Amino acid sequence: MTKKLTVEEIEDRLYDVESRYYKGYSQTEYWWRVSGNATTKDKRLWTRYTKLLDKRKNEEKNNG
Repeated sequence: MTKKLTVEEIEDRLYDVESRYYKGYSQTEYWWRVSGNATTKDKRLWTRYTKLLDKRKNEEKNNG
């Protein structure tokens, strides 16, 4: 059985992916989806972590 990631853990993992491409400004979702600058693996990770982060924040909002 897998452990549910907390918001902080998801943010850390998302930061790890984003920091590989950080150029002094935050990239948009459009950049992550269509840019040829990011690897396919990192694009998928970014999308997965972003969706998971939104889901966890909504869960916390609804539960507390």
